[in-house]
Amino acid sequence: MATLQHNITTVLTQDLLTAGENVNKISSITLANVDSSNDAEVDLFLNNGDENFYILKNVIIPNKNTLVLEPGDNISFNNSSNGFSMRIKVDNGSGAATAVDVIIKR
Repeated sequence: MATLQHNITTVLTQDLLTAGENVNKISSITLANVDSSNDAEVDLFLNNGDENFYILKNVIIPNKNTLVLEPGDNISFNNSSNGFSMRIKVDNGSGAATAVDVIIKR
């Protein structure tokens, strides 16, 4: 079963949804910068193993602020076993970790 809530606390790229989880209709994605002092620089992208397709690239979310993506932001995709994974990479713009909570709503 797909995990739809994530606490991102590392600079390593992480899967939010892996291919084959079949979460194909997403109504919103909430990205909340819960860090007490640092802005978050966010890359949110789809991956098919060979290529990345960016939904967000180097987008700054100020500390203690939230960004909400909705269907008009092109967040629905093929998440079948032959489709895409959704991944995220977050840091503070200088390579250090910044805490971000992610909620994916179907």
